[in-house]
Amino acid sequence: MPNSDRPGESFAALFEQSAATQGLPRRRAPRVGETVDALVVQVGKDAVFVELDGRHQAFLELADVRAPDGTVKVAVGDRLRARVAASDAEQGIRLVPTVDAAATLGASVPVGGAAPGGGDAEGVRIAVGQVVGGAVDRVESYGVFLQIDGTRGRAGRGLVPAAELGTPRGADLRKHFPVGTKLRAKVLDIAEDGKIRLSVRALKDDEERANFDGFKDNEKAAEPRGFGTLGDLLKGRKGR
Repeated sequence: MPNSDRPGESFAALFEQSAATQGLPRRRAPRVGETVDALVVQVGKDAVFVELDGRHQAFLELADVRAPDGTVKVAVGDRLRARVAASDAEQGIRLVPTVDAAATLGASVPVGGAAPGGGDAEGVRIAVGQVVGGAVDRVESYGVFLQIDGTRGRAGRGLVPAAELGTPRGADLRKHFPVGTKLRAKVLDIAEDGKIRLSVRALKDDEERANFDGFKDNEKAAEPRGFGTLGDLLKGRKGR
């Protein structure tokens, strides 16, 4: 990925120059797949530049730390955990945030493999707080597993615990949610091991709250204008 902030210079060249100028000792560069601690030193137009232990420099693509609404919450001075995705002499060290780090930033993370005829090579991207749709893939006494739209396989399944389904306690989940049932749910958590926890109840609560707030706004807008206080009326009469 070229450096759009300083065209013509590779990440690696800039980073090596920075280390040489400061005369700082360098340790072994982290290998692909390793998890590292990163300190944010600059947020560019297309990338976030970080410093690693051992004075190595690296970067994350801005898309990997961006929330679904387009916002980027990472700032200079922040520390985050990341995994080495690529490393070469020309491009430098490219990182991706760990799932926990991405969830903390509100960024979306790839889950599951692409479903046949849809999605991309790494599946879809979801974030904590996002609403997803899917079909019931499996039903257990403790909840139902939802295969998220655009994914396939276990990595794309999320668990909706019984307490988050909005059904009465002790209800027969197989009767309420037969395999294949289409559901929408809110993402509550994405664990580092890939486990996804969903909630139908939280989504319903959000929708009811939004409807109530909308009703109040409409009621307020339609409220007739008052005639003023008793004092205002008396002043009006005196003016006559």
